[in-house]
Amino acid sequence: MVRYRVGIVGCGRMAGSIDDEVLGYAACILPYSHAAAYSALGIKIVAAADIDAGKLEAFCKRWKVESRYSDYRKMIDDEGLDILSVTTPATVRHEIVMYAVKSGVKAIYCEKAMCCSMSQADEIAEACERSKAKLNVGTLRRFHPGYWKMRETIEGGRLGEPKVVVAYASGALMHTHSHTVDTVRFLLGDPKPSCIQGEIEGSGYDGARNAFDRDPSLVWGHVSFEGGKHAFIVPSPGLYEFEVDCTKGVARVLDNGIDWRMRVMVESDKWGSHEPAPFPPFEKSSPTVECIKDLINAIETGSDTKCNAKVGRDGMELCVGMALSHLRDGAKVKPPLENRNLYIPSL
Repeated sequence: MVRYRVGIVGCGRMAGSIDDEVLGYAACILPYSHAAAYSALGIKIVAAADIDAGKLEAFCKRWKVESRYSDYRKMIDDEGLDILSVTTPATVRHEIVMYAVKSGVKAIYCEKAMCCSMSQADEIAEACERSKAKLNVGTLRRFHPGYWKMRETIEGGRLGEPKVVVAYASGALMHTHSHTVDTVRFLLGDPKPSCIQGEIEGSGYDGARNAFDRDPSLVWGHVSFEGGKHAFIVPSPGLYEFEVDCTKGVARVLDNGIDWRMRVMVESDKWGSHEPAPFPPFEKSSPTVECIKDLINAIETGSDTKCNAKVGRDGMELCVGMALSHLRDGAKVKPPLENRNLYIPSL
């Protein structure tokens, strides 16, 4: 196997310790953190950077990383990295990704949200296209074998044509619902959105700065897609589930990926009732590992990644569109969004 030189910027939970928190949680397929996933693949992290000396020291000690930096730029300049993981807060991801791309890093694993405004997302997507750098955004359900099996089953036609995805989820607009909007798009086959609506709360919006002072909570969201498809995000404290309603059946994932179910329409029943059907089996594998393997495949073959910068940008536009809809009293907004500088900070 080719020896890739990997560096990490940001030495917090997702970088190397979140596995400790989710141990025993059936919804999480380990390894979960970036460092644990690289280790499982036999890939050594050669360098790490963080402005917090304590976090940097703890991370490097745990994962046996020899080179450590307080300045990510110096790490990128000195280490000749093939792959960079960006696990910082979203407020600094744009500058880090842009520096890495301009410096010739081949592949970037960027946590979500990819950045904090559509103009930043545009710059990242354009920079990756120009340089041919490969990037994956860490919206990990796109790399989860169960969600892939659900999409494959739908595309196979057994449930008919997918029409609606309902996401039962509550949380912060950018931090939580970066996952949600990417998943609903993925399950519908990544159709093109035609209009977006939403309501948020706890916004701290400053019109003079065209910015929020924190990541607001999403109350509800609705996206219309071309082809008559729809996605609804409904407030559901304690739940994180998805239901795909098709013309001949329903597929649902419950309890954040613990339980997978299907119901198929009874053709002979004039009332259109549905009966349970077994969800197709799938082999469990870590979405984080699959994300990294996808990056490596892109490096070696020149192919695109599954959650590249354009995919990340298109998903992010749905979140930003819901915020803009709220600022317009719930009016529908159409992509591409005109206000591409609206700034929404996130963890």
